[in-house]
Amino acid sequence: MNYRRTGHAKYATLVSLALALTLTACTPSSPEADRAPTERPAASAQEVLAEPAAEVDAPVAELAEPVADPDPVAPIPVVEPAPLVVPAPVEVPLVTQPVAEAPAPAPTETVKPAPAVTVPAPEPVVTPITPLEPSTPHVSPNYPEIGTYTFPDGHISFEVPSGWGMQAEIPVVAPGDDYPYDDHFAIAHIFDENGHNVVDITSGGVGGVVAGPVNRTILDSQKLSSFDSRDGASYFAVFRDDYPFEPAETRYFVGLVPETLMTEGPDSTSAASFLIMGNGATTAQVNIDPFMTQEAAEAWMQSEQYSKLKGLLTSLRYAQ
Repeated sequence: MNYRRTGHAKYATLVSLALALTLTACTPSSPEADRAPTERPAASAQEVLAEPAAEVDAPVAELAEPVADPDPVAPIPVVEPAPLVVPAPVEVPLVTQPVAEAPAPAPTETVKPAPAVTVPAPEPVVTPITPLEPSTPHVSPNYPEIGTYTFPDGHISFEVPSGWGMQAEIPVVAPGDDYPYDDHFAIAHIFDENGHNVVDITSGGVGGVVAGPVNRTILDSQKLSSFDSRDGASYFAVFRDDYPFEPAETRYFVGLVPETLMTEGPDSTSAASFLIMGNGATTAQVNIDPFMTQEAAEAWMQSEQYSKLKGLLTSLRYAQ
């Protein structure tokens, strides 16, 4: 058992031990039995403390019993610290909100571009047109109402389209002219169903034409079967002529031409309808806008008016 002693208790204990040692030293080693022991007053605490410690030669007897502490102090129980109780971690369930997955994109097929195919421009198809046979007679102020018109000298004739009209003109010959054909020069003015003067045809004319260089493209053509001129066959033709002016310009031509003008490319000469026949010069040219655009020309060539004009001009005949 453990005892705790105060300062006073320790001092008292030391005094008792010193006194015991003193008494033991003063006791004779062989006391006589019949002699009464000499009594000596007990030494005071101050005397005991005054004596030098060297005089104590006898061994100190061991105490059989512990000296009781005059002022015992109740032992202070050692309180063991309470073990630290760490609460177990509380498991909190993890709540996960399901996220809607975006739909996977549909697999796209890699489309390889089709190889470029060069399509050659189609060759213009020229369909010969049979000369028109008018179903109704045309109106002429100078001649009988017949479907076929023949010039006064009887050499040139043609068919007037159904529904169209014609007016003949015989100009007055100026005095003094000595041209051999002055007496039978005539002009035929042809009108469509709307009254437009679409083409003029002359017979028994005189004179000549002047031509220049052009770059020609033939858009349509047809050879006449019964209208050969002094220079060979005659042709119905549609030209696009590019003139090398500054600035350059393009002109369109529709009418009858001699075979010598049926050329293409930059070595061509400008077009004019002038054919030398047996009775003189003949011209037949359609009245169009020569400066129309290519789109307008292509659209017009698909019209009914163009078809009738082509039929009229390819119906020309020459008789001796």
